[in-house]
Parts: sequence; structure tokens; C-alpha cells
Amino acid sequence: MKYTAMVLLQITSYGWAAIAMMVLSVLVAVKVLKRGDTRRKPGCLGVGYIALIVFCLLSFATMLSGMLGGFVYHALKLPRYEAKVVDHHAFQDKDSRGRYVTMYQPVVVFTDARGREQQLKTDIASTGAPEIGSTITVLYEPGMAAAEELSGGKYILLGGAAMGLLLIGYFLVAGISYAMGRPMARIGMFGMGLLMYIVFPVGMLFLLGGMSYAIVLYFMGKKPDMPMWALAICIFFSIVLFLAFIGYIRMLFEKGKRIW
Repeated sequence: MKYTAMVLLQITSYGWAAIAMMVLSVLVAVKVLKRGDTRRKPGCLGVGYIALIVFCLLSFATMLSGMLGGFVYHALKLPRYEAKVVDHHAFQDKDSRGRYVTMYQPVVVFTDARGREQQLKTDIASTGAPEIGSTITVLYEPGMAAAEELSGGKYILLGGAAMGLLLIGYFLVAGISYAMGRPMARIGMFGMGLLMYIVFPVGMLFLLGGMSYAIVLYFMGKKPDMPMWALAICIFFSIVLFLAFIGYIRMLFEKGKRIW
């Protein structure tokens, strides 16, 4: 008993949260299988498979919530400074295809609230070299190893995280509602609306923004090593995505008018 008590006392809050998510995942898995077939007893393999899916969704939702909550907290709490880019830190990193690419991390200089000059790297790296002498907004408090950059790239990342959290949250709510025996008609209609009115248009805008950004970087001279065929593909699909987005929005408006 003493040994068990000592082990329980050593579990951190993160450990208790993980245990709670495991228990909830197993309960949801059992309920889902029972609703699917009330005549059969849920097997260990089926329970484990569904519980693993639920646990992964809960873990991703917790991670994304923490990331977004941390950014909002820092944006409201930490002081802002206008920093000047004086250098950049280059390093090699692997992309999604396993190829090495050169990443650039800005090095900025600014004067903090105590009147001390700070020279730090920011927390954002990109494939385009930052323009020396340009000004960016950063968040900083004494003790931080890197300044938090407030840039378009970061807002895009946070927007993607928010979209992922929205989708994961929907699937979690749908799964738990199904496990509790709730009717799924309204949840299904909400999911279709979420897909048509948010996921599709935001996804098209995200792809359009990424390709347009690559084109802008090339013509600004920040990606001189970009092949011409890649530039041509980006231009072509940017035009196609722009026209598709306009057509899709018009279709949604026409559909909304018919409904109302």
C-alpha cells in the first residue's frame, strides 16, 4: 500500500490527465460497440482499436488547445516591441518528403521595457531569408530564449491549428453523442454545414495563400533558387484556385438564397 501511495503521489498533473483520457477513451469505445451491436459483448481488440482512435483525438485536441491558449495568453500578457531584423540564423531541416531544405530564423534587435537592448532569434523559421533592416512585432519578457514573432506565417499556422481543433472537436462530440445514444441527425447536418461553409472555403484559401506567397517571394528575390517549372505550377494553380473559390462562394450564396 505504501509503495502504491508513493507511486500515485509521484504522478504529475499531466499524468493524471493522460489517465483520465485513457479511461474516457475506453468507456466511449465500449459504449460505441454496444450501440452498434447490442447482442454481442464488446471484444478486447475492438475496444482497444476504438479507444486508441478516441485517445489520439483527445490528445490532439488537448495539444492544439494548449498551443492556441498559450498564444492568446502570451498575446494578452506579454509586452510588444517593434524589433529590427539585423541578421538571420540558417539551418538545414527535412521537409515532408525527406529532402533537406534551408530554413531561416530572423535575428532581431529591440529595446525592452527596462531600456536594455536585446538581440534574440525569433521563434519562427521559414524557407525565405528575412529582409535585413525590416521591422517586425515581437512579444518578449525577461528570461525568454527567443522572442515570439507576430507575423502572417504564425497567424496562418494558428489558423490551421484552430481549423484542426474544430474538426477534431466535432468528431469527438459526434463520437461521444453516438456512444451516449443521442440522435445523430442534427449532428450530421451540422457536420455537413461545417464541411461546406468552413472547411472547403478555408482550405482553398489556405492553398491559394501558400502558392501566392511562394510567387511573391520569388519575384521579391527571396527564393531565387525556385525552378521555373515550380513557379509555373504555382501560378497556374493559383489562378485555378482563385476562380474555383469565387465560383464556390457564389454557389453557396445562391444556395443560401434558395433556402431563405
